[in-house]
Amino acid sequence: MRHTYSKRWLEETTEYPSILNNFQHLFEFTDQQVILTLPSYPAHLGVMERIMGVTGNAEYKTGVSFQSLDASSLLQTHVYRLFLKSHGISLEDVIAWFFEKYLVEEFEAANFSFSPSASEAPYLQRVRHLFAEMESVANQFSVFVEDGHLDRELLTMGADQVRYREIPSLLQGKYVYPVADQEIGGVLHLLFSDQSSLTYIEEGLQGNNAVELLLRNQISYTDFHEYQRASIDHLIRLGVLENAGGRVQFRSLDQLVLLSALFNTEAANYYHLSSAARLDVDKMVEKGWVTRRSSLLTDAEADYFNYFLNRVGFSNGPNLRNRYLHGSQAHTDGEDAHFNSYLIALRSLIALVIKMNDDFCLAAGSADRS
Repeated sequence: MRHTYSKRWLEETTEYPSILNNFQHLFEFTDQQVILTLPSYPAHLGVMERIMGVTGNAEYKTGVSFQSLDASSLLQTHVYRLFLKSHGISLEDVIAWFFEKYLVEEFEAANFSFSPSASEAPYLQRVRHLFAEMESVANQFSVFVEDGHLDRELLTMGADQVRYREIPSLLQGKYVYPVADQEIGGVLHLLFSDQSSLTYIEEGLQGNNAVELLLRNQISYTDFHEYQRASIDHLIRLGVLENAGGRVQFRSLDQLVLLSALFNTEAANYYHLSSAARLDVDKMVEKGWVTRRSSLLTDAEADYFNYFLNRVGFSNGPNLRNRYLHGSQAHTDGEDAHFNSYLIALRSLIALVIKMNDDFCLAAGSADRS
């Protein structure tokens, strides 16, 4: 995988807010709904990856797509860190600015703190420090959400390991999730799966999935084979498709964006959806197709953090947080191993910062509209 960036752009975006924006938009750490692209999503597994291989129930299933993105995002973090360092900028200082200045100035969220690691310290110590600081800012955010302000004394009363699925959000019903064993599962399969019966009509009239087939071609109802029409009728009856005479098309592109998120990232961010898509969500909630829950991270995003950092839910991850904070990571592992862990810690922190910033921004926007 090759990434090419404009040096001029990077030179012109060395302000702290722009640096974080570059991770979000230029390096595409998130999609347009600010859901992380970094986790391993089932939709991104290849056919053979889904049906082959022996994995336990407690294993985080990864494939070529995840491994490629994992390597490239680490490389992006590494190269950008070196670029910023050549301009006298430390990524850890950018993170400290976010918590100690930006949150105060933009949202009046006072008392947050983040301490950068010592630049001259060996990477073993720097990794341990970053993981401790990550736990601290996660706890700070949780206290702020729950109490409406951050009381530093409350932080000293509990030192439990962070449960990433349980970090709260400033927003009610932030994420939309498809409900298992409901009709929505069949809809998502028909539209987006490469195993759907609606991907192929004839040579030259096919797609990787039904969505691609319908968007790229003008296909009438009679173009579909007899065995496919029952599925088309089903999707029309549910209000997903419509027969416009000369073409079968999607009833609403806003609804399609919602359904795409539910399939590709297993969740949609309600507050990043259009008004029309939100109405569709409300209808789907009434039908029992989807549910809305509130947290800083989606379930899949939380699983991603747990995979890398601890043993919560998965047995096959690096377990980095526990290994470093419990002192079981030895000096004999070498600086290269610790440096790689340092990059993972930096990437995780930046991802967490992006998610927190989005939460603050959406909450502020929601308050302004109320």
